[in-house]
Amino acid sequence: MRSRGRFGLGLTLGLCAWTASVGAQDLVAPRVKSLPGVEVPAGVDVPESGAVQVLVRIDPDGKGVVEQCDAGRALCDVVIEAISRAEFAPATRDGNPVPSQVRVDLRVRQLASDGTAGAASSETVLDPGTAHVEKELVFSETAVVDAPGQAPIKLELEGIRNIPGTFGEPFRTLELMPGVVPVANGQPYGYVRGAPPSGTQYIYDDIPIPLLFHSALGPATIHSGLIGGINLYSGAAPARYGRFIGGVMAGTSRKIPNDRVHGEAELRAIDVSGLLNVPMPKEGSMTFAGRYGFPNLVLDAIDVDANIDYWDYQYRTGVAMSSRSRFEVVAFGGRDSSAFDASDPMDRLAFDLQFHRAEARFIGKVKRWNLVGTMLYGYDFSDIEDGSGLAIANSGANIHRIGPRFWATYGAPKVQVRLGGDASGMFGSARCTPGIQNLSAPCDPSFAGQDRRVIGGVFAEVNVTPLPWLDLSLGVRTDVWNTGGHRDAGVSPRVRATFHAQDFADIFVGWGLGTMPATFAIPLPGLGDIPLEAGLQHSNQTEGGVRFFLPHDLTFETRGYLNVFRDLRFLDLFTNPEITQEPIGGQTPVGFIDDSADGKSYGLELLLQRPFDIGFSTLVSYTLGFSDLTATALLLNRPSQPFDYTPSYDVRHVMNGVLAWQSKFGLIIGARVLARSGRAEGWLWLDPAGVVQQYVQRVPWFVRLDAQVAYEWAKPGRRMRISLEWINITQARDAQEIDSTNPGAPFACLVRWGVPSQPCPIKFTSAIWFPNLSFRAVF
Repeated sequence: MRSRGRFGLGLTLGLCAWTASVGAQDLVAPRVKSLPGVEVPAGVDVPESGAVQVLVRIDPDGKGVVEQCDAGRALCDVVIEAISRAEFAPATRDGNPVPSQVRVDLRVRQLASDGTAGAASSETVLDPGTAHVEKELVFSETAVVDAPGQAPIKLELEGIRNIPGTFGEPFRTLELMPGVVPVANGQPYGYVRGAPPSGTQYIYDDIPIPLLFHSALGPATIHSGLIGGINLYSGAAPARYGRFIGGVMAGTSRKIPNDRVHGEAELRAIDVSGLLNVPMPKEGSMTFAGRYGFPNLVLDAIDVDANIDYWDYQYRTGVAMSSRSRFEVVAFGGRDSSAFDASDPMDRLAFDLQFHRAEARFIGKVKRWNLVGTMLYGYDFSDIEDGSGLAIANSGANIHRIGPRFWATYGAPKVQVRLGGDASGMFGSARCTPGIQNLSAPCDPSFAGQDRRVIGGVFAEVNVTPLPWLDLSLGVRTDVWNTGGHRDAGVSPRVRATFHAQDFADIFVGWGLGTMPATFAIPLPGLGDIPLEAGLQHSNQTEGGVRFFLPHDLTFETRGYLNVFRDLRFLDLFTNPEITQEPIGGQTPVGFIDDSADGKSYGLELLLQRPFDIGFSTLVSYTLGFSDLTATALLLNRPSQPFDYTPSYDVRHVMNGVLAWQSKFGLIIGARVLARSGRAEGWLWLDPAGVVQQYVQRVPWFVRLDAQVAYEWAKPGRRMRISLEWINITQARDAQEIDSTNPGAPFACLVRWGVPSQPCPIKFTSAIWFPNLSFRAVF
């Protein structure tokens, strides 16, 4: 790139042949009616080639919108402003205006300058011609209101499939991201900046997913081939996303070409899956996808006492009703039946989980507004049995839900608006275990057992660019939960500002509030989003950071964050909730910790990325994090007592490093290292003065190495790939808990009271390792 002083942009619209499956010969290409002079300000870099290529959507009203620009941000801003002020004669078919996409080549050339005022004000020369039509849009797609100020962390599908340790599953990349502490090795769920797994919202194609992963090794319930990419908002997400206190992980739907039949089939050591997309008339298509799992073959081979079966399906169809309207149907669902420690009734942990979603959508366009109205039906079923009474707690749900959703988006070069809302009526009850229990399930049995619920909300968000170097995102939403006549409501404002420092850095700050009901801590169908007891959880999220755009397509960003929680129902699977008193002949419980707490999580995040493409690619993340809570001890025959509590997910250091190399001839080699410091283990005890204390012992670090070797054959219209992916090559074992049964342990470790004279021995899980051989064919 080089900087020039005063330049003009010469716009050339060159004619190229355009062919498609539907009567292209009847299409009259768009043309330019007027284009104001474009002058590139001094100091703005332009390509050495002197050419900028942009993709412009021309609507039937003759307005142009830049959808892609291959130059730097500053130059693209100039182009976007120019195109927004231009006037086009739209493409026509049989005399009727239709939306279209046009590839525009902008030629940058230096204006002759003789130092006179006239030369200084010379207009850009426009050589009008005909359009290079990329395609006719039978329906102009809904505008995405997501200004650069939102700054999510983004990963694309093809890159995700080259990351070892993820099985090629887009949603499993969550554990790679900064700010995320995995629940345990091999489990895809995590704490996002201190929020429990159910506090983070998982979305596919604007629909929340009630069960994101299957059991055991955790394949996703949505086929990878349907997901175009992943956006992770670790905090202060756009207002359209609500009813959460953590982050948002949104999967975008993949746009599969409609030129012919496309499909994909994959066989792995644990399951088989497939996808088929069939084109239909009027730019329509019908897509089927599904998976069937047989992980028992692998689990038996590595001597794991478990019995697991699962399946899932996805369906999508859409057809254009006119040049300004479209009708779509989206459906997906799945089933899990699993049992761990299946042969031991005292430790047996069994899940029977099922969910279904079906949504009909009408999408229309009125000038710059895109309107979407839907009707969503869902069914959720969960049945959890915990033989030990310590791991999860018995719970269940059998719930039907139905309700409308709507949103409207307005898109202009400097202002984007999105308004919307939703409402759901829920029929059916949930059940949970009362009394002293594990902390994963806040529970009021009579409240959870209500068989009528209504949940609704509305939101508004605006993205504006008041100055070339500033983007602002403002939003607010209101949500209401009605359970058997009891009402809870929350208001969640969101604000974010991004400052652009030329083309090499963005500086951003964000703030927002989040609310959600007291739910099961792990997102399970019917339990992860409905209230199990009265009251809401609240989060106050603040973050700020810098993102640098470096040479060789590298980006580096650092973020600081502070999340303050109120009435947090926290997940602490690794800590016994009982409080013990001075032992007399053994461990003596005297109370337990309440499942509601206030607290904060804060830390620093680093992320280095290079897109996963030909050549070397990388993703390196690091989190330095802290979590502190103020909990309440509920004591027998004594007043309750607040005290400082360190949760098990207070993991100070989490590091992920991925390095991959992809050759031009199809060979792909990659490795991933996960390292995290020890979580907090220990117990709660009542000292002789009647004060509740916590003994905290850090378990050892956990380090895991994954690797992948793949080879891909590619020919026009078809690809084949064979891959060997090895999870946990070193067979590292994760620390599970303090061993209170070891005869050689200090006395305090055996009775779980007081402070031991030396650290307690630690129990470790069996090594979770897995070689995954897969074969994929794409056509």
